[in-house]
Amino acid sequence: MRLSAQPARKPGSPKCIYSAPLQIEDVEIDEDGEVTVSIIADDIYSKNSTQRYQITLTETEISILSRAAKRRFRA
Repeated sequence: MRLSAQPARKPGSPKCIYSAPLQIEDVEIDEDGEVTVSIIADDIYSKNSTQRYQITLTETEISILSRAAKRRFRA
């Protein structure tokens, strides 16, 4: 899994702040089926700092990703 950041309002190159295989310990599924991926990655601005980044996806959003991946790999 790779996480990159770049400026939103002006041109800029993406900066990779995390690159490692996704681990089961990074994933939490709650009772409603929402999936949260949590990683500790480099800070965008400080060289010696890290931040915890989380993304939470609903079952519907996971389904969208799954369908998109299936189409991509069928082609």
